Amino acid sequence: MPSATFDAQDVRVVWTSDEGSMAKQTAETRWAKIIQGTVEDIGQTAAEDVDDKKRAESIAIQIALKDIKKNIEQNKALTPLQDDGKHDIPEWNKQLAAIGECSWANCPWLFGECYMYRRIQRILNSSQNWQNYDVFKRQKDSTFVKSRAAVSELASHYIQIFADTAITQNESKEEAKKLLFIEMTEIALWGNATDLSLLANLTLEDLQNLQGREAIQKSQRNIVANDTDDVWGYLQRTAGQANRQIDIVLDNAGFELFTDVLYAVYLLDAGIATSVRLHTKEFPWFVSDVVPSDVEWLFEHLDSRECFPDREYLDQLIPRLRKFFQSGVITTTSDPFWTTPFSFHEMPSKAPALFKKLQGSYLAIFKGDLNYRKLTRDGLWPHTTRYEEALGPLGKQSGVKILALRTNKSDVCVGVSTQSKVDRLNEEAPGGAWIRNGKYAVVSFNEGQ
Repeated sequence: MPSATFDAQDVRVVWTSDEGSMAKQTAETRWAKIIQGTVEDIGQTAAEDVDDKKRAESIAIQIALKDIKKNIEQNKALTPLQDDGKHDIPEWNKQLAAIGECSWANCPWLFGECYMYRRIQRILNSSQNWQNYDVFKRQKDSTFVKSRAAVSELASHYIQIFADTAITQNESKEEAKKLLFIEMTEIALWGNATDLSLLANLTLEDLQNLQGREAIQKSQRNIVANDTDDVWGYLQRTAGQANRQIDIVLDNAGFELFTDVLYAVYLLDAGIATSVRLHTKEFPWFVSDVVPSDVEWLFEHLDSRECFPDREYLDQLIPRLRKFFQSGVITTTSDPFWTTPFSFHEMPSKAPALFKKLQGSYLAIFKGDLNYRKLTRDGLWPHTTRYEEALGPLGKQSGVKILALRTNKSDVCVGVSTQSKVDRLNEEAPGGAWIRNGKYAVVSFNEGQ
């Protein structure tokens, strides 16, 4: 078990000025490109719109966005956000003042990145005709359409496995149930990539004859901290609870959202959950994060024969997905806390109602890299730090059962069992690549006891 113990407040958060960090690389090479993409998107949408007022207003929006880009490229100081009529602006400026003088290339990475997306939204909020516009939707749609083969493959996989209800209902098939849980959890874990070669891809025969262990073990090779057995043990011990509502704090739209919805349906079909609540962002965030409209658009895309001409299994699966949403067994919700600059260590004090809601959840699943960074305060913890320690107020005695499914794409990673394993990973993927290149992952669980 990981052994390092630290107080969260003593662990420094990563800054964009840290040499050799993903934070520095992102600030120097990616942020300006993201802003340029929003400028081009606004311009393209305006050119296609027949509303003269909307087109005229788009010019001012593009100028304001270009100003952000110039400030990033020239490493200007981060300045207080101007009022846009929303209640959160004073809190943003209060946190910026607490940080002190900082610039785009010399600021806490988590704050700076969140600040950039809030500045984009401030520009749209201050407009008359663009307030509800998603500057990243065109990019989300394009990416999802490219994943049609993976979508069709997963639809086929799910329908064929669940055609044999004995796997999910027959108590003598406990080992098969566990293998299926591992595989479905890994599908959700690797959902921000359409490379299904990362999965075990168990067949129905594999599950029935319990031949999938070797494939599962091979697929787990790149999961550097893996608490799957602990999660399964918790679910088995508590299966008799009457209310087993699971919360999933979503990450990306498109293919990953499809895998998350499929995972939610699996949890219900397998009797693990009695209901599922999906948490979206209130406004466009970190390019591809799910906003409420993305859930509607997911079904529109899945229904489209132009997007997905291979309909054999999709036409069986989609009604199954819709049924859970229409009956209210799967619901969506948004909380303003998800689009603040705060780490989740601040949740008990800054969003007590949300914290209480998660305390009452059977299991809170946090998807993706940003959620993991916020769970761990984006801290430069030693990699052998216990996950429970890195969670801070959401860890020991928090009452929140937290499962993080995260592919490694930043500077923080905890829960690795030993320093010798860290050393092996550094040899295998030098320069910290294993915590940044998206080819490694963690499945981290803490029961909050």
